[in-house]
Formats: sequence, structure tokens, C-alpha cells
Amino acid sequence: MTDLNKPIPHIEFPYGFLTVKDPSDEPLVYLDDEFECDSDYYHWKEIGGKPLLGSSPSIMVRQTVRDMLHRAEDMLPEGYHFRILDAYRPIAVQQALWDHYRAQFRAEMPELTEEELDMHTWTCVSMPSYDVLQPSIHNTGGAVDLTIIGPDGEPLDMGTTFDAFSDATWTDYFETEDIPARKNRRMLYNVMTAAGFANLPSEWWHYDYGDNMWAQLTGGKAIYAGILDADVRGKV
Repeated sequence: MTDLNKPIPHIEFPYGFLTVKDPSDEPLVYLDDEFECDSDYYHWKEIGGKPLLGSSPSIMVRQTVRDMLHRAEDMLPEGYHFRILDAYRPIAVQQALWDHYRAQFRAEMPELTEEELDMHTWTCVSMPSYDVLQPSIHNTGGAVDLTIIGPDGEPLDMGTTFDAFSDATWTDYFETEDIPARKNRRMLYNVMTAAGFANLPSEWWHYDYGDNMWAQLTGGKAIYAGILDADVRGKV
């Protein structure tokens, strides 16, 4: 049985792109009919709840990732389930997110060099890559953003909102505090890692399998190449 309250270790942020040398041809599959989904960038708060260019109300991942999500959700206590917020992104979405946050951080931190600005932005959103063999992680279908919904139908308290981007979004941030957010983050972390995912340490909601982030964090081999512009239903 998975220990849902096992402490979350501190992990350093892994920068860089790994080359996918033997890409899988595994298909993207929809999650909408199998999980509760709420595509965050289809009603993005940063632009008044409007869809981000290239976004869709539907959420897709690689087939293996879908199966792993089922295994992870089955480990949750009775009455609890996942809410999937984002997964596969067309390159247009990735570029729009990068441009938005890089400009925001430039305004907030004008003293940073261009390289320092890129590195800071990278801890919040992957740098867009148009090289499918060195892809942005959400462009592979191997990355997924999610939270847990409790028996009352409400999201569990994770200490911050999705995409908050502060020190408090680091997954282990509350490890020294005995508060509900620590317990809830541990629950999410432990079921997801038990199913084979790796967590992006700067984002409590972000998990990877088969992409370059997962490979760097686990010592595995990146198998998912980028898919620049998949035909996702409902895409704007």
C-alpha cells in the first residue's frame, strides 16, 4: 500500500533539453471521458477568462500517461479523484505562455540579463522549442498538470493556486509545516510517483513521464518527441 503521507524530498530544478534519440509513435488520447477535466488555458485568467491562442477545451496525453493516471487515481482514498488542468500543448500555446511570463518578469526584474531572464522564466514555463527531438515538455503529451478533488467536490488546499509562480509553489515548500497543504501535496506526490511519474520540483501540480524532464529527474530515457500542432478538438 502506498504511504500517502511520506515526506516530499527536495529536488533541484533540472534545466536543459535532452535529445530524443528513439522517439515513440505512441498516440495522443483524450482524457475528457475518463477524468474530470478543466482546461485552464481555455479560460485563462490572465486574459480575462478567454481562450489562449491554440488552446482547447479538450485535454490529451500519450496513451501510457493516460493509463498511469488511472493507476495513480486508484490509489487515492475513497471519494477523492483528480482534476486535470492541462497536458498536451500545441506549440502556439507554449509560445504564448513563454512570451507572457517573460515580459511580466522583465517588467518586475529589469536588472536581469537576457540569460538570467530566460533562466528565471524557465522555472515557471518551459522555453518553446520547435525542434521535435529536443521538445518543450508539454509539447510531448508526457506532462500533465492536475490537482485532487475531495468528497465535497472541491479542490484540496494545496497552499497556492495552479500557476501561482512563487516560492510557495515548490512542491516541498510546506514540508516543515504541519498544515493541510503539506498533507494534500504529499498525497498527490506519493500517488503520482508510485505510478511512475516524476514531479517538476518548482510546481506542485506538474508531473512528467517519458519526456526530457522525466528523463533528467529519473535517469531514464526520453521517449516522447514533440508534436508541434496536433489536431485537438475544439482548438481555437
